[in-house]
Amino acid sequence: MVSRAELLLLAVALVARPLAAQLPTAEEAFRQGRYADARAAYERVLAADSLNPRALYRLAILDSWDGKLARSLARFARLRRLAPADVDVMLAQARVLAWAGLTGPSEALYDTILARTPTDAEGIAGRARAVAWGGALDRAEALWREALTAHPDDPELLVGLAQTLFWKGENQLAESYAARARQLAPEDKTAHDLLDLVRAALRPELSSSSDYAHDSDDNAFFFYQATYAASLGPMRANLNAAWRHATDPFRQGDSYGPVGWIVAPVGHGAVLRAGLGLRRLSPDSGEGRLPLTAQLGIGLRPARDVSFSVAYSRTAFDETALLIRRGFLIDGLDFSAELAPTPRVSVSAGGGESWFSDGNRRYGIVGAMMVGVAGGLQIGALGRGLGFHLPNPGHGYFAPDRFTVFEGRGVYTWRRRRWGVRGDGGVGVQQIGTGAPTQTAWHAGMTVSRGWAANSELAFTGAVTNSAASRTGAAAAAGFTYWTLGLRLRQGL
Repeated sequence: MVSRAELLLLAVALVARPLAAQLPTAEEAFRQGRYADARAAYERVLAADSLNPRALYRLAILDSWDGKLARSLARFARLRRLAPADVDVMLAQARVLAWAGLTGPSEALYDTILARTPTDAEGIAGRARAVAWGGALDRAEALWREALTAHPDDPELLVGLAQTLFWKGENQLAESYAARARQLAPEDKTAHDLLDLVRAALRPELSSSSDYAHDSDDNAFFFYQATYAASLGPMRANLNAAWRHATDPFRQGDSYGPVGWIVAPVGHGAVLRAGLGLRRLSPDSGEGRLPLTAQLGIGLRPARDVSFSVAYSRTAFDETALLIRRGFLIDGLDFSAELAPTPRVSVSAGGGESWFSDGNRRYGIVGAMMVGVAGGLQIGALGRGLGFHLPNPGHGYFAPDRFTVFEGRGVYTWRRRRWGVRGDGGVGVQQIGTGAPTQTAWHAGMTVSRGWAANSELAFTGAVTNSAASRTGAAAAAGFTYWTLGLRLRQGL
């Protein structure tokens, strides 16, 4: 006669046997790269044993690879309570902290690891990488070089130093270290991609674009420009020539001319941009003009996913045939900032003020936030406001005293091998003028591209909208639409 206790033990054994088999099954699926199957098996292990260290570790890794960094870090926190001294767990947690933008805690954890194992190559590389991602590029460079003194042929250290130098704008030096890393590890994809990127930034490049646009007011223009760029030591020099032919039902006009500018690193993650040009404004009747154009700006990148810029520009206001005839110029001061607090979230903001040669002024502000939700899909929102101060309205151009728009938007990006497709669209409300009724605002666009090298690509673009923002300084009545088609070519030489 079988006792109740024996029956209970038999039932536990029958249940435990398949559960015990789940962990090897999950490990084998992980090893073979079948990550969906591995995740499901690890989850079954945790359902039976919520404190299983191996399942927690693998799921934390899989979560980080899927961009679910908060959930990954929550699993690592549980795991650290179970295995507080496990170096592999500490290294993985420090790496995910850096991915999540928590570079300070990441660096502190790497310091703890190196206090225990000072020669740990992964810990040395991780700490330097966290410092670089935190924006302290000079300190990161010193850490990479110190590590290479002890490990001169470590490809990961060479790649890290090359990446940091590339962020600092020292492309020629970055190329030498990236080439050395690729020589030591020819199958390493990171070294391969970085070397291609650095060499693409160094080699001369020829690019051109052509656009045709038309609106429901029968304003139209064709615009073509070509740019040649080449490295001059640490600087990047650019020479551009552009031509615009604009028409409306009553007139036509041309604007054309050259502009040259340089982009130069000035240390500590800062980049200077400066240039001069000429712009010939040639209407079909009346006197032409040849004003000087200029640009001056500085960009700062205090951290890997944070950037700021401030720029001054003097340009011709040549959007339509009427504006070419009136020969307006714009002096503008603008700022912009971009922040990516997590790999799936990006926030941007900008604003500035412009002074027109007719005595009018324009000021504006814009902000947007996008969140990655699945695959190549991002959704978010944008708000923009423009205000115009028109002391001489009869002598200038027609513009509302205020323009605002708020819209929800989505972007989908798909890439396969050398092909790429990007579609974007949005819908919201706009108000054109103080006290005016609100209107629905919408836009849609698509780009199809084909690349054949790191900096060589052909792209076709198209867009249509009813937003007044598509026409700088113009007011759009109900029924207004604006569409454009464009062709882009970029060729590394």
